Amino acid sequence: MKQIYILLFLMSSVLTAQTLNFTIDTAVDNGTVITETIVSGPDTYVLTVNHSGNEELDNLGGGDLVFFLSAIDPLTPHRLTITKNGMPTNFNLNSIDYDTLGAGTISVTNQDNAVISSPTAYPLGAGTLTITNAANALSITQINIIPTDTDDLNDFGFHNINVDILDTLSTDEVSSLEQSIDILPNPSDGNITIKNAGVALDKVVVSDLNGRTIVTYNLEGATSDKNLDMSSLLSTGLYLVTISSESKAITKKLSIK
Repeated sequence: MKQIYILLFLMSSVLTAQTLNFTIDTAVDNGTVITETIVSGPDTYVLTVNHSGNEELDNLGGGDLVFFLSAIDPLTPHRLTITKNGMPTNFNLNSIDYDTLGAGTISVTNQDNAVISSPTAYPLGAGTLTITNAANALSITQINIIPTDTDDLNDFGFHNINVDILDTLSTDEVSSLEQSIDILPNPSDGNITIKNAGVALDKVVVSDLNGRTIVTYNLEGATSDKNLDMSSLLSTGLYLVTISSESKAITKKLSIK
């Protein structure tokens, strides 16, 4: 039955999805994020590449652009999201191309930090990132491109983000989860409470700034506050807490003192 369900899902996606290739050749760098816009018929799609450091574009020649990271926060992932007509959308990730000035190791996860591409070593040159867990690339809302060493995101440039656009998520859906969920106290010693205003939550994933999962809690649809004692797992620093319901996910920063 599970195989049949996946097959039907994939067939439905093929019939309804809009396939787009964000080449990055027409991308705009505003100093904080990089965006590329594709207009297809009445619809406008925008890919946003976000990073806490300096996003930059580089011309490989002939107008072939890639996005890369300068030296600030070199171990923090690139975070890619897509909107359709100004509203968040979910999508299937088909492929991401890279160009690199040196050998390095890159991994890719989705909004729940589920692994799409396990850490893979790539040689000097150009190619396509390897998808090792195709199921985790289906119906996602975010792509995290994660380096392993401090040189990786500086050496690696990315382009040709090929996706199948699926459904749009209304602004109300996304903002309602954001407004209904909070983490207290923050900063914390690791003993926190997920404050919940009645949303059925699926799970909580805590990761470091490299995107490496530290602990996952299955909440099984809990709609009330949840206490999580991670004081023995987390040392002083900043962490990412991804909280997901059945159809949506948000990521909040948690400071451990």
